[in-house]
Amino acid sequence: MLTILHPESAHFVHSIGIGLWPLSLPGDATARLVIKTTKEMLLAAKVNGGFKIYVVPLMLSGKETIGLMSAFFDVEDEPLVIYTPLFADDDTSKVVNMLTQPTLEIHFFDEQNREWLGYTCSLTCSPVAKDRMEKGRLLPFDLNLARLTHMQLHLWFGSRMQSDDQDAISIDFQESHFADDLVILDARADNHLYQGGQSFSFSQLERQEPGAFQERDIAHLLGRLFDSRDIYMNPLRVTDREEIADLLVLTDSEIIVVQAKDSPNTEQVLRNTIVRKKATAKKALLKAINQVRGALRYMRSASPFEMIVGNIVVPVELGGRQVRALIVVKELFNDEFGEYSLPILQLSKETGIPCIALDYSELQVYTGMSSRGKFFEAFDLVYNHGQETGQLPRLRIWMVDEETSSC
Repeated sequence: MLTILHPESAHFVHSIGIGLWPLSLPGDATARLVIKTTKEMLLAAKVNGGFKIYVVPLMLSGKETIGLMSAFFDVEDEPLVIYTPLFADDDTSKVVNMLTQPTLEIHFFDEQNREWLGYTCSLTCSPVAKDRMEKGRLLPFDLNLARLTHMQLHLWFGSRMQSDDQDAISIDFQESHFADDLVILDARADNHLYQGGQSFSFSQLERQEPGAFQERDIAHLLGRLFDSRDIYMNPLRVTDREEIADLLVLTDSEIIVVQAKDSPNTEQVLRNTIVRKKATAKKALLKAINQVRGALRYMRSASPFEMIVGNIVVPVELGGRQVRALIVVKELFNDEFGEYSLPILQLSKETGIPCIALDYSELQVYTGMSSRGKFFEAFDLVYNHGQETGQLPRLRIWMVDEETSSC
């Protein structure tokens, strides 16, 4: 309802990244917090009727300060989280002040700037959390301190105790601003210029059949860096009209073969154990690898190879173009990258084509970089590190306009 009742807020929502953001509207004294995050966190917040924010004590450059961890409990022991480093600026001061208030308006958006949830919320701030926010000294922003903050937040949250859970700020939803069965129809022409796509699209937060939703969302993310007309949706082989890949990106110098794997965004799937989620991720990754292998085999079967897009046969020359393969799955786990890497690197060894796997949240960061060149720089850095060490890493990317950091 925020962007409907206050259309002037849409520009602000488009300008921000994943995280917690204070919003002030002219002539409106209401305290409003905008949270932009993944569909999984949004659904967890919805089905739980709220979430928690931990005020985390930190030590940076010998000085005591604080950071925030917003936790959306899909499962009890390892919730989905948003890391929020805090530095001395106006937005930070507004967020901290909001979290000490008894009530708050919160508006939830996904990475595509779609507004899914909105609530009037009650806040229960423990004495410990309030004391940390009142006494926490916020430092001037520094990129190295931001990296260190992220690392300390991760370590603290992983070793937290029951008392830390009790000291977290509880945010409880009181009044919803939306119907539970919201569906969004997007008929904007500029959002549907992809080759082979429709002229409109539907979206919903809860997804029983996620594939088509995810493919279109990936196309939108890639459209941040690539011309939409260079992105081909669900191209088919001319031999049997079977799908070559979920998406192909074709520029004058590059080809990216994109294979995507998602799972339903439902409460039942959300509540699966971590063990089951890890097993699902591995199964999806192996299936995607086999599909990429088939796509590359077909693309090399003729020169040029031909594909059907929107009932039109399109010839594609491989010569002179750098081919890369990108696998996008719903979620990858840090402690599983050794197992993920082996079959991916084997695929690259067989085909000679660089391939990496990202989860959807990582793809948001890669496509938020300042240029296409930075995107390929990040891709190649991860791939080359895997070639040298035998394990593909997560790349630590902190600011899209900074130099890409090492693995």
